Amino acid sequence: MKKYIRLFHFEFKGLLRDPITLLLLAFPVLLLFLSCYVLPLVLRSLPPMEALAAQWVTLLMVMMVASFGGIMAGAMATFMLLDHKDEHTLHTISATPLGLPGYLLFKMGYVYATAVISIFLVLFGTKILAADAYMLMGVRLLDRLDAGDIAAFSLVSALTAPLLALLLGALSKNKVEGFAWIKGSGMLTFIPLLLLLPAFHGARQYFLGIFPNFWASKALTILLLAEKHPANLSFALYLLIGAAFSLLVTAWAFGMFCRKVQY
Repeated sequence: MKKYIRLFHFEFKGLLRDPITLLLLAFPVLLLFLSCYVLPLVLRSLPPMEALAAQWVTLLMVMMVASFGGIMAGAMATFMLLDHKDEHTLHTISATPLGLPGYLLFKMGYVYATAVISIFLVLFGTKILAADAYMLMGVRLLDRLDAGDIAAFSLVSALTAPLLALLLGALSKNKVEGFAWIKGSGMLTFIPLLLLLPAFHGARQYFLGIFPNFWASKALTILLLAEKHPANLSFALYLLIGAAFSLLVTAWAFGMFCRKVQY
C-alpha cells in the first residue's frame, strides 16, 4: 500500500506537467457545459418539425451525453499509455518494486475513478441544471433517474475507460497507430443510438451485446423510456452483466498489454 501512496504522490506532482491528464480532469466540466448550455441551444435552434421527431432528437442527445464520458476518458488514457511506449519507460517501470502490472493497476484505477466522477457529474449536473431542456412526450427524461440510478450507471459505464485504454494500448505500436485505433473505436459512441432503432428492439438487442458499453446504455434506456418488453432484463441485471463482461474483457486486455510490452 505504501508503494501506491508514494506513486500517487509522485503522479500528483506531475499533473501540471501532463496536459493529457489535465484534460482528463477538466473534461467533466467541459462536457457539463455542453450538456447544460450548448446542446439545449442546439435543440432550441432546430427548424420547425413534428413534435415527436424533435423529442426523439432530445433522447438521442441524452444518450450521447451519458455514454461519451467513459469513451473519451479511455481515448485520453490510451495516449497516456502510448506516451510511455514511445518514450520506452515501461521497461524501466517493469524493473521497479511496483512492477508493470502494479503500475498499470494504479494508472487504470485513477482513470476509472475519473471516468466515474465525470459521468456522474455530467448526468446529475444536467439533471439539476438543465432537465427542462430534455423532454420526451411532455416528460422531463432526467426526472426518471435518481442519484442512485446515475451512480450505478456511472460505475458500470466508466469501465469502458480502462478497457479501451488497455486494449488500444496493446494493439498500437505508437501514437500514430493509436490515433487510428481511437478513431475506429469512436463507433462505440453510436451503440446507444442503435438501441433506439426498431431493428434492435426485443431479442435482437442482444446482437449488440458484444460491445461492452451496450449493457449500461440499455439499462439507462430502460429507465428513460420505461420500456416494457418480455425480452428486456431489469435495470440492475443489465448493469451486473455489463460489469462482469467489461471486467473480463479488461482482464484479458490487461494481460495482452503486459505481454506486448514484455517482448
